[in-house]
Amino acid sequence: MDYRRFQSQAQLACYTNERDAIREYDATTPITTNLMGTFKDLDYFEWAKEMDVVSWDNYPGMDTPPSFTAMCHDLMRGIGGNKPFMLMEQTPNQQNWFPFCKVKQPGEVRKLSWQAVAHGADTVRFFQMKQSLGGCERFHGAVIAHDGTEESRVFKETAALGEELDRIGRRIMGSRIESRVAIMFDWQSYWSLEGCVGPTTGFNYPNEVHRFYRALWRRNVPVDMIASTTPLARLSQYDLAIAPALITVLPGVAETLEAYVADGGTFITGYMAGIHDEHDLVVPGGYPGKLRRLMGVWVEEIDALAPGETIEVHGGTVDVKGEIVASIIHREGAERLATYGGDEFYAGHSALTVNAYGKGKAYFVGTPLDETGMSAFMAPIIKELDLKSLDTPEDVSLSVRYGDGGTRYAFLINNSAADKRLCLSELNGGTELLTGTVINDLIELKPYGVDVIALR
Repeated sequence: MDYRRFQSQAQLACYTNERDAIREYDATTPITTNLMGTFKDLDYFEWAKEMDVVSWDNYPGMDTPPSFTAMCHDLMRGIGGNKPFMLMEQTPNQQNWFPFCKVKQPGEVRKLSWQAVAHGADTVRFFQMKQSLGGCERFHGAVIAHDGTEESRVFKETAALGEELDRIGRRIMGSRIESRVAIMFDWQSYWSLEGCVGPTTGFNYPNEVHRFYRALWRRNVPVDMIASTTPLARLSQYDLAIAPALITVLPGVAETLEAYVADGGTFITGYMAGIHDEHDLVVPGGYPGKLRRLMGVWVEEIDALAPGETIEVHGGTVDVKGEIVASIIHREGAERLATYGGDEFYAGHSALTVNAYGKGKAYFVGTPLDETGMSAFMAPIIKELDLKSLDTPEDVSLSVRYGDGGTRYAFLINNSAADKRLCLSELNGGTELLTGTVINDLIELKPYGVDVIALR
């Protein structure tokens, strides 16, 4: 952990030295460097403090869910204090470092570009302009390919996207995302969780953050990504705060969370939380360490599940599955929401709990739930907090940016290669800016289609 902190800080010092050298001769031009989403080695919350504007490179894999890409955009917006960010790099076609490199489908790059804008980007850029003739990136996509013409599909699609952005981009620039939900992305927990020798090698920290994020994205609930050390004054702006796999609890964090919930906030954490202090040492006295009083549970043991193995979770009207680990929970004031099933000795023990703490509630998720399970767990919380979720068809996402004077811009994005039709009377209609079409409630989206609607 100390080496990882040193590595991040040393590279940040290199950046600030270069920045300061430029500042001697240029006092006004914004300075940035391109970040890389959930990149493990650098604590981007610390880096963003030294950058005039956050920029990042978006290179989703062929099997990357659109919800994960959305989460990365929100993370990059979040490290910069929820200000608009720059999409510094993306490819207009293939990426070159996968075992096999699929070309982008017609309309897919346009969809990815507008997805960035929908989550707070004020800039859409590409790497690269012209495809190189040699080197390891010779097959990396480019606006101008090896053929050197303007007749390619990729060139024409990029030019058309540029025309769209030029036509309506200035209306959208500077508008903001408004959210009542925060998810903590904690690089200290990232390093600690994936560095643990036991109880399992099955954890990928960004995937655990995404497990919670996806349930909100699927219901089109906007999310801000924040640091675990976010001060109480800012944390209190959110109705719901989630800390997935927060294994490292830094000084002051537990006390801030207690104050947040006591004053009426709703907090969610769970498996692997609270185990380590800032020195990567186990907090003695039982899991989840300094969060034990807030959560109202004692985790006596943590069972590791083999790859592909699951454990039954029974609660309410839905029977779902957990994976990777199962926390063996004793309730210390918390209420049971679901129990483990199956034939393990801890069948019947609590798998999900909620603890009333002051004016608020603290939920403990004992096992990484599958997508159905996480959705079922989150649904009543979303309803109770009146988070204004909106239902859209599978693979269709909805984001809203807020401008000055009450203006609102809705981004409807079809993340699939199939036609989609939806009715969204809750939005109260508006004008689709790319076509000028007046929208009332019925909307049809072509494969990878995008509607940008100035709402009434």
